[in-house]
Parts: sequence; C-alpha cells; structure tokens
Amino acid sequence: MADNKAKNDSDAEMETSMPLPQVTESQKELASQAMSEFDKKQYGSCCSLMHKLIAQRPTDPKVAHNKAVAEFFQSGFLTTDEFRQQLSKVCQMAHVNIDNSESLEDVDHSVIYFNQAVILYHLRQYKAALNILDKLFQYIEPLGSSIVGTYRLSFRYTVESSVRDRKYVDSNNEFQEEALAKKATMLLVELYLCTYQPEKAMGMVHYAEKTVFTAGKNAGEKENKEDQVDEAWKPKISLYKTRCLLMMKSMKSCKREIKSLMSTQAMNTAVIYLKSNFEHLRGNHKKAMKMLGSVSTSDFTEAGECMPVMYNNNLGCIHFHLSKHHLGAFHFRKAFQENENAIKDIKRGAEHNKNLSGKTLNSIGMSRHFELLYNMGIQLLHCGKAMPAFDCLVEAVQVFRSNPRLWLRLAECCIMANRQNNDEDRKLEKRLEVIQGSDGSGIHRKLRLGPGLKKDNPSPGTPAIPAATHEFAALCLKNALHLLPEDPLTAEKVPIEDSDTVKITPEMVLVPAPPGNPLKAAEVASLRCSILAASAYVALCLNDYTLALLHAENLLKQPKLTGAQRYLGHLYMAEAQVAMDKIADAIQLLNPELVVDISLTLPENKTEQDKSERDPEASESKGYFYPWSPKDLTRAKAIAQYDLATAHAIRGEYDKAGQNLGESSSRIGTPLPAQMYFLKLYLDLIEGRRNMAQVVIKDHFGHVTPNRVEMKMNSKPGVPRPDTAVS
Repeated sequence: MADNKAKNDSDAEMETSMPLPQVTESQKELASQAMSEFDKKQYGSCCSLMHKLIAQRPTDPKVAHNKAVAEFFQSGFLTTDEFRQQLSKVCQMAHVNIDNSESLEDVDHSVIYFNQAVILYHLRQYKAALNILDKLFQYIEPLGSSIVGTYRLSFRYTVESSVRDRKYVDSNNEFQEEALAKKATMLLVELYLCTYQPEKAMGMVHYAEKTVFTAGKNAGEKENKEDQVDEAWKPKISLYKTRCLLMMKSMKSCKREIKSLMSTQAMNTAVIYLKSNFEHLRGNHKKAMKMLGSVSTSDFTEAGECMPVMYNNNLGCIHFHLSKHHLGAFHFRKAFQENENAIKDIKRGAEHNKNLSGKTLNSIGMSRHFELLYNMGIQLLHCGKAMPAFDCLVEAVQVFRSNPRLWLRLAECCIMANRQNNDEDRKLEKRLEVIQGSDGSGIHRKLRLGPGLKKDNPSPGTPAIPAATHEFAALCLKNALHLLPEDPLTAEKVPIEDSDTVKITPEMVLVPAPPGNPLKAAEVASLRCSILAASAYVALCLNDYTLALLHAENLLKQPKLTGAQRYLGHLYMAEAQVAMDKIADAIQLLNPELVVDISLTLPENKTEQDKSERDPEASESKGYFYPWSPKDLTRAKAIAQYDLATAHAIRGEYDKAGQNLGESSSRIGTPLPAQMYFLKLYLDLIEGRRNMAQVVIKDHFGHVTPNRVEMKMNSKPGVPRPDTAVS
C-alpha cells in the first residue's frame, strides 16, 4: 500500500512538473464563455464550462484556480473550507508555498496569494494577511504607473476583498493587473487599519490616490493631478482617509474630510457612524448619540457586520464617557444578546445547507463576543460590580493577553472585590467590629476590643488560578509591567559605542493594547504610574513590605505623576517603612503640610479641567469616571495626619499621637473611620485614661455597654495598621 501511494504521489508530481500544452482556440472560446457567464452571475453555467475546460487541461493551475473560485461563488461563499483545500491543490500544481510569502517570485501567482490574503482577512488573521500583502505589493506597485505585458491565459477570478464589489477581473491582461492592484491596495489599507497602523494606512491611501486610482492615466502622464482620481473609487478613498484620521485623532484634518465626505456622498450608514465617532472623540457625546439614532435598522451590512451589535456597543461607549455606567452596561448587554442572536441565525442557516459550512465568507469573523466582553468588564468595574467584571475580563484576557491595560483592570477587579472603596471603613458594620464582644456579667463584665480591620487570610491554592484575590492581582500587575517597555529610570545604562545607533524617540513607542489602539509614549508613562501604585498597594495587603517599598519608590521617581498618585506613593512608602521599623523616615513623609495636590490629572491638563468646571456644557466628556476618596485636600491631609499619629503611637510618643489624632478626627468628617476608634481607645488605655475610653464607648457603642465596664485587649499591645490605601 505504501509503495502504491508513493508511486501515485510521484506520478502526480511528474504530471504537475510537465510543461503545459499550448492553448487551443476551442479552449480560449470556452474560457471566454465561462467569463461571460461569470459576469452575468450565472455561476452554474460558468462551473459547467469550467468542468469542460479542466477536463482538457487537468494540470493547468490557472484553470484549476478559476474553477475553484467559480464553485465558491456558486455556493454563495459558504464553502470556505473546501475553497481553501482547492487553493492548496492549486499551489501544489503551481509549485507555490502559500504559507510562505517570501516564495512569491512570479507575478502570475499574485492572484493566488491575494485570494489567500482575503481568506485570512475574513478569518481575522490580520498579521498573516498583512505579511502576504506587503510582499505582494512589491509586484503590483509598478502597475500604478504603467501597465504593459504580453497576452497570457487571461482567465482569472479573484475572491471578493475588503472592497467587497465582487467584480470579475476583465479578460484583457492590462485590466486584470490594474484591477488586482486596486483591490490589493484597498485590502492593504484595510489591514493596516485592522492592525492599528493608521500612519501607514494614510501613506498607502495617498500613494494609491496619485497612482493606482488615477483614471485614464498613461505611463507618460503626470501623477499630481487630484482631479484625475477615478470617480468610482473616490467615496472609498474618502472613507479610508476619514478612518485613518479618526484613528490618529487628528481632529482638524478629520473635520475637513468629513465635511467633504458629507457633501459628496449620501448619508449612508458608514458616513453616519464615522461622523458619530468624530463627535464622540471631540466630546460631543449627546450629538454622537443623536446621530446614531438616525441609522437604519437593517440587521447586516454588505460587509457582514451586525448593525444592532454596533449600535448598542457604540451607545454603551457613549454612556460610559457620560458616566452613566449602569445605562452603558444595559446597552452592552443588549449588544451581547444581538450578537448571540446573529450567531444563532447563522447556525439555523447551516441546518438548511447540510452539505455546506453554513457561514458565508463575510460572516466567519462576524462575532464580536470578546470585544463586547472587554467593554462589559470595564463598564461593570465602574459600576462597582467587581466579581461580574472579573468574570468578563478573565475570559477576554485569553484573547487580548498582550494588552497591559487589561491586566491592570483585572487587578483592579481583585482589589475592589476585597475592598469596595475608600469609604468602606466608615460603614456601620466596620465600626461595630471595634467592640468584638463581652465576657462575664455585672461588675465583672468586660468588653473585648477587636483585633483590627486587617485580616491576614491568604487565599488557598496557587495565584496562577484566576480568582479575585490579592495574590492573583499581584500576578496580573506583574504581567502588566512586563508588557510595558523597559522603564528608562531603572534600565541599565550601557555605553553606546556605535555612533550610528538610532535613538528611540517618544513617537516610536507603541505598545499593543487590543482591542483598542496602541498605547503611545504618554499613555505608557501614565499606565506605568497606575500599575506601580496598584502594585505597591497589593504588596502591602500581602505583607510584602520590601516589594511595596520598591514599587512606591519607583512610583515617586516617575517624571509625570498626578497629585493623587504622588499622594498615594507617600502613604504607601510610609506604611512600608513603618512595618520595616523605619519610623523616622515614615514620619518625615507623613507631614500633612506636604500634601498640596490630590488631583487626578497631570499639571499640563489642569487648564482644560478648570475650563470644563466653569462651563457645564463643555464638561460633557470631562470629569472622573469613578468617584475617588478623599474628595478634597482637607480630608487628604487628615488621613496623612492619622497615619502620622499611628507612627508616633508605635514609637511610644503618645502625646504627639493623641494631638495628631484629635486634629485628624476634626478634619476627616463624620462618620469617623473605624481605625480612629481603635487608635483612640488604645491611646486612652495605654496612658491610663480609663474614664475617657468609657466616654468614647458610651457615645459610639452604647448599645453594648452598661454603666460600668472593664476593657481588655484581644491582641498584644500595638496599633492596627491603618488601611488608608486607595485602590
């Protein structure tokens, strides 16, 4: 059996390696008729003619390729897997390695590679498709200036590309190559946008506008006349320009392009969505929402995109920026439902086509399940629903694992699941933990003070298993830091010997952050500060004070810090130093006079913030997405002063501790955090002020105290650590 198989393989290889016979007139006539039927969209008749032609030329890869394409069109683009198999057989016949774009050496094979790139595009394998198109463009680029060539067997079908016009390539070789150049150029622009490279996409659009899409241009004509652009391609070029400018956030140029687009085109769905996106980026969210309301309710576009999913997702994003998080979550949930319904409709269609795959080429990558999971997770996190957000983001990170911001959001879910917000210690149930219980009765009754609010309960299992714990949060933050470029402040300085070494500029720093745009240098710097602040807090919760001190020091060294981040850095560093018995250093950091700024914006952005606060209409997109405490400078100083009182108490300086605690409690506002009651009772008891301790208990915990009680500590003398860290 093995010998027979090897023999058959060798015979097939000899057949494919034999020179092709000359094309006869009857074969040319069959090819011409098949092409005519294809132009009329009579794919059944076309396939019948192709079967006759392939019977006469069984080893011709071009005929086999055209037959495969015709059958794919006849199936309504439902047999994608079969078409890919046929394409592989064509590659074997043509001695082409379709998986290696470097093997492309003959321009005759360009159509095969182009069709493979189209298939990969619809499978959402954008990088693989882009590698093929980059290589292919080296062959089709000269076609933009002049197109010459000898007659070949000009019977080629091309699979529909991102342009989605599904036009058959003309029989004349010049038009064939020109049409391929146009479609490949548009697909290349689309792939650059799908991989978040708007600068390259815009460069390709400008090049194509001057060369490939110039109507009636011969080799000797000038290329700088804008009015020579083919009118049929102008709308597509204008749409791509607008998309590039939106992704680059070039608002002024985008405004001019959108005006031109709206003056030359009807207000179709694509134009409305681009205009809405433009208004959204400018901060005019209500105007963007109004424009979305004028979109037609058709279920699917020609590109296979589900309109209800897009509509509800965009509304969810707009409500997120309006800080209407619950309403945004409602629209994301509706987008989920519409996405699931669209997938079910496709499956039901597959039941009627049992011999087919059931999914058209355009609908293969239609599902936006993981993108919606990402959006829903971020929205739920801002709603304060940590566990549902954690479940969404854990599933999304399996696909978008290269996004450092997503790992940070996962860690924030873990932090919020263990501590809802910074005002949690003011709640009644927390304050009731100050008095843990009582022993005895009558004059022998004694009260037991609680051990404090810090609970050292390490989670069971390994941190590698996803769970909303501080251990898993530490792992997420470590991943986030590793995905960022090396911190220039901690990088080892290596002497540069080569004078030709390229210096890396901030514009060259781009960090992938799917499903969003790549992070630029300023965004990377801001994200690094957020990750370091969260890492220091998590390390404190895990009692890893050395690591917490390291992260806090790195945070304070960053060149661009918001006031809130600098404030947190000082608190975290001081807390770690107290735990490491470096109390003198901690006392210097906790000086309340050093707290001068707790804003959440960088100093250079404060002018816009102040302007938005004065003008309510201009503040539509401004403000903070999630309320943060302390809300004002007075409370921030009070928290620092409480930590200072704690440090003095541990050091044995009870007078200073009592003085700072009194000033802090008068500034921090009511109700007081539970930690202040712990510290007040501790100071009164340690200094023998029993009557004052009784007054505090009667005033705030009278429901558990008779007239005379004795108190005893439930733990060794000391002060519970103040949980003033902000997640």
